[in-house]
Amino acid sequence: MGKDKSRILVSSTLGHYLNTREQPMKTKILTVLMLLWSSTAFAQQPGTACFYAPAELTEFLGHTPGAGVASLDRFGMPHCKYAMQNAKGIYFYAYIRTKCNQAWFEGRVKLHQSTSGKPGTPLNGIGDGASFLPGAGTALARVGAQCIELSGLRAGAKRVVTAADAEKLLALAVARIGKQ
Repeated sequence: MGKDKSRILVSSTLGHYLNTREQPMKTKILTVLMLLWSSTAFAQQPGTACFYAPAELTEFLGHTPGAGVASLDRFGMPHCKYAMQNAKGIYFYAYIRTKCNQAWFEGRVKLHQSTSGKPGTPLNGIGDGASFLPGAGTALARVGAQCIELSGLRAGAKRVVTAADAEKLLALAVARIGKQ
């Protein structure tokens, strides 16, 4: 058996297969496996967090952001990033946490309260619970086993976002999350 034929022996395990190959081949195989895994993870997500058309945000943010760009956060949860026009690095985000319970929701509210040093404002009549945290520029709502988080309401806005504004934004998101 020649040298070339011995290099292409088929093995019974992927680990052994990868250990008997040159580095470029390992990289190609691992890249393909990662692409397959990531595309499967993305396909399993139930919807998008791009709840709003840019024009709908104008009233609340004091400017019309660019179109929302949907993607997954580092935990695999859907989120949408709206960039402020003519301002680099300033965003308004909408997140969906697809596995959410009351304890997680309350913990998230406490986290934002402690980091901003300011109390939150409970918002009534939105999902199973909602809160606006002006110091953190965040609004949260829990709808069944899902949570919606809107962040960048302070940094991503050109006007002061009020509790009434946050309530309207969350109500719109809650209405749309059920239609996905």
